[in-house]
Amino acid sequence: METEAAERFEAELALLLAMYPESLSFSPKARELKYSHYSDSEATAKPPAVLLLRLPNNYPLEGLPEVISAMGHYKEDLRSAAKAVFGSIEAPAGEEVLDALLLAFRDLATSQEDPHHNATTGTIGKSDPQRTNPLANRTVIIWLHHLLNTNKRKLALNPSMAASKVSGITKPGYPGVLIFSGERGAIESHVSELRNQRWQAFQVRYDTDDGGASSEIWRFMHGEGICEVESMSDIAKSIVDPQKRELFLGSIGVK
Repeated sequence: METEAAERFEAELALLLAMYPESLSFSPKARELKYSHYSDSEATAKPPAVLLLRLPNNYPLEGLPEVISAMGHYKEDLRSAAKAVFGSIEAPAGEEVLDALLLAFRDLATSQEDPHHNATTGTIGKSDPQRTNPLANRTVIIWLHHLLNTNKRKLALNPSMAASKVSGITKPGYPGVLIFSGERGAIESHVSELRNQRWQAFQVRYDTDDGGASSEIWRFMHGEGICEVESMSDIAKSIVDPQKRELFLGSIGVK
């Protein structure tokens, strides 16, 4: 059991370090994992939110990570809130959960408001018309550990909102990759619906809402709607704009 637990955790840790090379560290002696979430935009730069977890000796086969500390961007104590959020995550016993915990902590830290600012001082928030305008555009690139489940593949290809509002490409297999571009409201709804599924790893690698260079809708060789392709090279070939093609390759670590 110890050997299996060690091998599975080693594989999970290697994947997480590849996903968060500048944000993650692990202390084998203390079995403590430290994750720092940095602001995505230079315009809203702030200190990192920091999560510290202690892993049981036989994780992931037995036990769940313990929250040692959780500090938000504004030095607020999020330990109780993090424990509550983590407790609501539905994960089968004996499965890897670290990526889900890191994503949940990131969302928790991001949701906290700056205590020194409000909407009248120009801070970006729910009242910001640029972010809430449903006609504004948005593009996201999502990296998945894998995309094999038939229902998830169908969901990725068929947004609940009108398909004409979302265009993009999906690639199943190992890893899975999703690109969606269109009206912000439709993209937000589709990504939220997908994120609520169970994933071993679900990471947004590029998002124009987080400081992306352009809100221009991406164009694809197949035209409007979402198309499934077989390989990374197929994705690159499907992106019409050469600069956006390079941006895609850089975001997934190919360049």
